[in-house]
Amino acid sequence: MNQIMDFAEGCVEKYATFDGCDGCYTLDVYELPDFVQHEFAAMLIGNDESLAVEATGPDNKKWDSKMLPALTRYLKNSTDKDEQAEFNRIWIECITSHLANQMQSLIDDCMTDFNFDHGYRFSSSKYYGIASHGPI
Repeated sequence: MNQIMDFAEGCVEKYATFDGCDGCYTLDVYELPDFVQHEFAAMLIGNDESLAVEATGPDNKKWDSKMLPALTRYLKNSTDKDEQAEFNRIWIECITSHLANQMQSLIDDCMTDFNFDHGYRFSSSKYYGIASHGPI
């Protein structure tokens, strides 16, 4: 888990921006470049087998509408390079999207320390998705 927290801290340090309206640094997981989101997701599922099963199976909200159809098309055309690329794109997108809340939670934990170190206050309500920002 330390590697994941180090990664989240690195994301905060590199990608957080100061929001003058909120009076603190902020970072939304969707502001991260796609390849960073994908690496973050890979770290999460590599660290937690149950989370990996959830993200890659029917518990994922996009399983029925996107993931299973992409898998079926790919298995029917497994030698088609375009179908392989499309399968990979859809699965990466769906798994990453499924893990966005977990990634955001870790980012928010790091944002609190990052803002405190810079003299600002940032606290996030993980249950309601409401953030409270402002100077300390």
